[in-house]
Amino acid sequence: MRFKAKGLFAAILSLLVLWSLCKVYLSGPSRKKSRHTRPPKPGWMKPNYYKKGDNVDILVNKVESDRFSVPYGYYDLPFVCPPSEGKKPLHLSLNEVINGDRKWESDYKLRFGIDVECERLCDRKTQPEALKKADALIRQGYNAHWLIDRDMPAATTFIKARNGKKFYSEGFPIGTVDTKSGKTYLHNHVMLVVRYHTADINKHTIVGFEVYPKSTIDYHCPGGSKDYKHYEINTDEKDTTFIPFTYSVYWREEFHNDWSHRWSFFMTGDKPDASNFSKSFNWFYLINSMIVLSLMSLIVAVIVAKVRDDGTTRSLASSWKSYPSQFLLILNLATAIGVQFLFALLGALSISCSLSKFHDIISGVISIALVCFVLSAYASSVLGTLLAPGPQATLGVSVISGCTLPGVTLGAVMLLNSIIWAKDSTDALPFRTVVIIAACYFVVCGPISILGGLTARKLRATAHKTTAEKQFPLQFLTAMHYEKQEANQTHKNKALPEFLSNPVILAIICGFPPFILIWFQGLTVYRSSWLKTATFHSLYGFILFNIVSLCVAVIEVSMVVCCLLILYGESGDSDGSDQLLHGDFVSFDQKLRGFFKGRSSATDLKRLLRNLVRDLAARMTMASSGWRWKCFLAGSSVAWYLEAYALYYSMFVLRLRDFSSILLFTCYTALFNFMCWCAFGSLGYLSCLWLLSYVSRICKSR
Repeated sequence: MRFKAKGLFAAILSLLVLWSLCKVYLSGPSRKKSRHTRPPKPGWMKPNYYKKGDNVDILVNKVESDRFSVPYGYYDLPFVCPPSEGKKPLHLSLNEVINGDRKWESDYKLRFGIDVECERLCDRKTQPEALKKADALIRQGYNAHWLIDRDMPAATTFIKARNGKKFYSEGFPIGTVDTKSGKTYLHNHVMLVVRYHTADINKHTIVGFEVYPKSTIDYHCPGGSKDYKHYEINTDEKDTTFIPFTYSVYWREEFHNDWSHRWSFFMTGDKPDASNFSKSFNWFYLINSMIVLSLMSLIVAVIVAKVRDDGTTRSLASSWKSYPSQFLLILNLATAIGVQFLFALLGALSISCSLSKFHDIISGVISIALVCFVLSAYASSVLGTLLAPGPQATLGVSVISGCTLPGVTLGAVMLLNSIIWAKDSTDALPFRTVVIIAACYFVVCGPISILGGLTARKLRATAHKTTAEKQFPLQFLTAMHYEKQEANQTHKNKALPEFLSNPVILAIICGFPPFILIWFQGLTVYRSSWLKTATFHSLYGFILFNIVSLCVAVIEVSMVVCCLLILYGESGDSDGSDQLLHGDFVSFDQKLRGFFKGRSSATDLKRLLRNLVRDLAARMTMASSGWRWKCFLAGSSVAWYLEAYALYYSMFVLRLRDFSSILLFTCYTALFNFMCWCAFGSLGYLSCLWLLSYVSRICKSR
């Protein structure tokens, strides 16, 4: 009792420390309150305050079209002003890389509160092929995307006809097409209108960035005049041409819209036709997914009923619960990591929902996120301790089960950012924030894992005291003895088909249905976010439905594989594996010692490497031969499809070139898909454990 009290006290103390750090970090430094403005709410992002004359940077990003899914970097275009010497690309986060962002420092010079009537940027030397490229992109409806004040996008201003209200649409067109003549005109002049709000004396915040692009034939800025000639793109030009680029800047104060509400002009449905199309598109794939899940559920129900009604298979399934497995500790650790990732994913989604276009996070969202993060470590430690064999269910196993995922994630993030910083250091990545949050979480996971281990021990003790009539809620986890029983001799084992015995074929077949399901549903989310036609509630509602439907599909596929193994009567835990484990591996160890002790030639080295490859293959065969690993691999197989699609997306859609983006995308997607591999594998394995426990209870009752 004294030890349990210490563990509980350590857990409560860790929670208080984490809560205090979050409060201190979120509250930030105290500021003097103005009588004319409300005090800012605590949030993850703080406004940048400017005074008159301060330099304001503009970042150029990319060009993209609603009709075409291929974005281009702004400075990759051969007909715009290239960056001057000293300008460099910004470091991108994973989300920005996936979105196709290409953020660069620009040569536009802005000083806060100082208007610029006309400024010449450059005379772009343009080849004939570049003019044809510009003509094609303009006809395809490509818009340029710039940023100011860290994340405020350049916007095109529209006025609603029915009520006269203003609203913004992100980006501005790079050119226009004359519908009568069919000619294209390049927008080589931009009038920049920056709207700001005054919070206090010499404390101004940027709340709007309006861009009014125009096409002019020379370097004179048109201003508000309409009497000027446009720059027409001549695709038949054979010689090199020079395109003049100019800009003007105007600062206007906004009295009714402060920094915390600066996204309000973007929160309108400015595309009703596309929105109706998106709704029909969403409902079509929603109904299609429900039909597919219903068919899969019907197949699972038929197979489970066949196993349940057959007395021989019932008794065989009842004996499988206690079968040992090769590499059991690795299997249990992967299962614990998967469950922890699923719990943490709920917290991450809650933060993402509130951070999407909003800078303020209410206290309820923070509480939900913290509860999910803490519950993930607690649940993984409880599960890892329950799945471990009795003598190995120590507090060390509990701590490892609860701390492996945050430890691996923190190490990977620090390593990757260290490599990128060594190549291209920048202040764009909030690395300090990531390290603080991850370190706090990692420190808290230790005491929480100890508390989870103590809870698992108590659950085991309670389960042993329950009677057969009184079922324990987690009985399928607490009844893990791993004492191999004699197999049922009345049931003749059948030879497993190729798709069940070969782990590669098993992964290909089992991963295909869930991937197709999530791929079709993913089209809904990507199209909605690309066209910006879905509301945030509907978008994240569909994401939640995607996750739930994918989990259901993974569980059903794993249960089908488990039932097929039962019907064939093959658990995979044969005596041949034991002979291989105690025979060939020992001889290989002896050969390895003899190789280093005596004089060895190149032939001996080749023979040793050949034996090493053969023995490693034998170990992998043993690991995937048991029913536990087969059920885990069947559930986790969809992660291989996700990784293959991520590589395809990076090579043929994003077309990444720079080292930082390629390294970030490849490593982070590999880390995420590894977590998905553990998460979906744990769902499949735990669902099969429940199925065997269910069949075993029926066998005992009859």
